[in-house]
Amino acid sequence: MITKFGKRFISSLLAGMSVSQTKDLAFGIDSAAVQSNGNDTRLGFEFYRIPAAFGSIDIQTDVSGNSTYTVVYQATIPQDVSGIIKEIGLYPGVKSSINNYDSKFIADFENNLMWFKSDGSNPELVSTTASSVKPRVGSYFSKIAVSASQSMEFTCAYSGLDLSGYTASDSLSIAYNQENTNLESITFKFYSSDSSYYSATFTGAASVTETNKIAKVLFSTLTANNAYADLSSIIKIGVVVTAKSSGQAVVYLDALRIDDEDTFDANFGLISRSVLSSPLEKIAGKPVDIEYRINLGF
Repeated sequence: MITKFGKRFISSLLAGMSVSQTKDLAFGIDSAAVQSNGNDTRLGFEFYRIPAAFGSIDIQTDVSGNSTYTVVYQATIPQDVSGIIKEIGLYPGVKSSINNYDSKFIADFENNLMWFKSDGSNPELVSTTASSVKPRVGSYFSKIAVSASQSMEFTCAYSGLDLSGYTASDSLSIAYNQENTNLESITFKFYSSDSSYYSATFTGAASVTETNKIAKVLFSTLTANNAYADLSSIIKIGVVVTAKSSGQAVVYLDALRIDDEDTFDANFGLISRSVLSSPLEKIAGKPVDIEYRINLGF
């Protein structure tokens, strides 16, 4: 699907206006359908992006003289990247402006040595859930089990994170899996000191029929615990998992990202997005070549 941004990009190119000559391929884990009106502005949940190695054209003419025109981009995902790719997007490779509060990937949870519970131990690392579901970002989940009516927090040092320029319309998204319906909430705390933070809460899903979940909350829901909380100088991130009184909650954390929902560079928008009919499982240890083809349809 070519987006509205993509049509603008192609129109600018034909008009001889300055546009990016390089392209990026972005990879995500969301399988939400593309919008038929071309209003997609980004991937559902991007986790990795790489420059396209080259672009080419493929023109095919059948025996009746009808031709199809296809633009082809190729890139190689390196061996150290792993995940389950469900969507791919094409972007210009160079922005016309720099926005320090752009969409960004914040954290995955496969390196549990970066996260610490209050007793100094690390979360458990697992490669699948109890029902054999694999993580979508990386090779491992961080598994958190919390007793009924209890909460558990673990934290990770995170220097240089400035969230002050995001607006109420921007969002936080989490990819996770919950084993049962006993999950009350997952709360992220953005600490500017050991006693000052802003927090955002994701409510546990009422059903687990969909094993892999992506949840979103707006920045407008962030709340400060005291007057000294400062979004411009985050020093660590905390994650609090809370269980309902109905029983133990078991959560598998996958990834966290921020999406800039209200500021779009018209020259750097998503050109094209595709949801794969069959997800591509990229395992660690070997590179994978990707060929992305756009049928121009004329």
